Amino acid sequence: AAERRGARTGRLPRRRFAPRAPAVGLRPAMAATRWLGTPRQVAVLLWAAAFGWPLTHFGVAAIATEDIDELLQALESTLDEDDAKALLDPHLLNLKGLGPEVVERVVSRQWWGLARDLVAKSHEQQVDLSFAVRKAVRTLKDEADELLRTLNPKYNLAQQVAPAFQWAQNDTCIFLTIKYTVRWNAPGALEVTEPSVNMTRNMFNFSGLGKHSNNKYRYFLSLGLFDHISSETSSWSAASVGKLSVTLRKRWPRKWPRLIADKKTKIGNMHIWMEMQEKLDSTLSGMTTVSNSPITCGMSEKLYCLATDTCKKLDACAQCPGKTIPKIEDGVCTGVPTERASLSFKDADMDAGELGGEVKITRAKNDFDIDEYVVYFGKDDRSKLEHPDGTGQKLGIAAAMGADTVIRIPSRTPVPDGATHLLVFSRNEFGEYATPGSMILKDAVLPKGRPTTLSFHDEDGDKGEVGGTVTIGRAEDQTSLDEYSLHWGKSEKRKISAASYIRDVMKQTDKDSTHHIVMNTKIPEGATHILAFAKNEHGENPQPAFVKVVDALRPCQKREDLDCPKEVAATPDADPDAKQVQTTITVQRAQGEETVTHYSVYWGRSTCADSGQSGAKNGHIKDLEVGASSLIIEIPENSQLPDGTNHILVFTKNRVGESDKCVSVPFKDLQPNPEL
Repeated sequence: AAERRGARTGRLPRRRFAPRAPAVGLRPAMAATRWLGTPRQVAVLLWAAAFGWPLTHFGVAAIATEDIDELLQALESTLDEDDAKALLDPHLLNLKGLGPEVVERVVSRQWWGLARDLVAKSHEQQVDLSFAVRKAVRTLKDEADELLRTLNPKYNLAQQVAPAFQWAQNDTCIFLTIKYTVRWNAPGALEVTEPSVNMTRNMFNFSGLGKHSNNKYRYFLSLGLFDHISSETSSWSAASVGKLSVTLRKRWPRKWPRLIADKKTKIGNMHIWMEMQEKLDSTLSGMTTVSNSPITCGMSEKLYCLATDTCKKLDACAQCPGKTIPKIEDGVCTGVPTERASLSFKDADMDAGELGGEVKITRAKNDFDIDEYVVYFGKDDRSKLEHPDGTGQKLGIAAAMGADTVIRIPSRTPVPDGATHLLVFSRNEFGEYATPGSMILKDAVLPKGRPTTLSFHDEDGDKGEVGGTVTIGRAEDQTSLDEYSLHWGKSEKRKISAASYIRDVMKQTDKDSTHHIVMNTKIPEGATHILAFAKNEHGENPQPAFVKVVDALRPCQKREDLDCPKEVAATPDADPDAKQVQTTITVQRAQGEETVTHYSVYWGRSTCADSGQSGAKNGHIKDLEVGASSLIIEIPENSQLPDGTNHILVFTKNRVGESDKCVSVPFKDLQPNPEL
């Protein structure tokens, strides 16, 4: 009955995949029975296989995602490779249905025969199993290599060694590259585990566990640096294979004479990073190499004097210019800062009487003992603008970090009455340097007015090109307006995305401004308008005046165009004298005269076969208006005929010029018979 139901419906009630049980052997049959749930379902599959039914008809072609874990558990509980093959046989015809985890499990269980069968089938079905196979084999190999290493009784005892390293410097940083080996040119570990990096004051410490040549190594490096570093802005990362990259930010930008504080300390595997140093030497150009630091002076129980780059006894800071206060914990002679920073600011808030944007502070050359920079409103280039209580009107504070910094002014910050400057003071715990950096405060305001009109008429008759005069109607309100900026536009308000700029045109106080676009100027791709913006040093008024670009063309661009003259006729010369002519010229109108204003008639020295504008003309006869009742020209007797004339030419014409193409008719001068 089960067989009949299976053959009739082609469905199994419980599973989407069904491993085929071997024909003989108790254990495989039991495994298949356990996997499918009932012996009856196993019988259906055996029956289908015997009669050639495709297993896909029974829903066994692919494993559902939720069933992969069950298959992996079945493989894990299987002890024999043949049993595992029985579980996977139904899926060998469709390996795409197997997840990579199944392939990895087969390889990790070292069922090599089954693994080779899977690989062979993958070639036939063009299924790529390389990643899963390689991953599993690599894991087995690593485990085997680890086993071999344990044959060394000292393997689990990591030997501590100092790694080789190179160093270089610029004015603000020290650069280290650490190689996981004891000698720079020797091979070493490809990576380290448990990496630890610690950077404080003038100390750098690194440790990590690596493996090489069947040995474990604890790499440990401890450096007492020449001067202080800023741990907050220093960084490290894994560089190329087998190396660590470190950037140490100097607390004070200076040129160090050496890396290590104690000049007597010898480190055999320390090297200058020559390739890097050659790239960085330009940043050190013009800088004097210092001789001392708070660290080196502290080694002799003295204090560092920045002004003279010397070490002073603990009670001799009076000999340090401007820095007469001993600060034992920092190892320096200190006092009120003696150097100033500079600053720059461009207002990004375009409303009158309000500020917003970044104040950029360029650090003092030696900010050794500067803790912070304080920015104030100023009433001149030296004096703070004060509140009624006598305190300065402060804008912000930035910490001195040995580098340039910024203070952000929120948009819509009011400009106090009387504020004419921005001032920056250097400050530390002992006070402010009396002389500030300063700049004139400019409240950025965009022009209020905009051009009232904009006009342009193309005078270049070529297709895709323009030329002519742009006239900009003078703005009614020219307050804060310096000039007008012309741009190509893709609409009435928006510039084209690239190369939109045409020219800045100076404003005129008593008349409209103009700009001439030279002939043969290409119209940029996507340009449909010309835009004129009111502009000053702070930017443009976003509302432009505009004019649509109309590409004016000469008539008769092609011979078959409707605005070409149809033909011209001329009566034979009736004047018997040489070089004199009498004739009647008749022009047949163009089929379409909408773009034509005149018909231009010329004597010609050749036909219109190429272009009548290329040397064919031999003298102008007359222009005939399109509105004339007839297009006939009477050439009276004794009219002069230009030398070389053998044709009469007719061109169509409009305000931007004559057509290149023309029509012509042969014409011959009636010569007297010399025999008469």
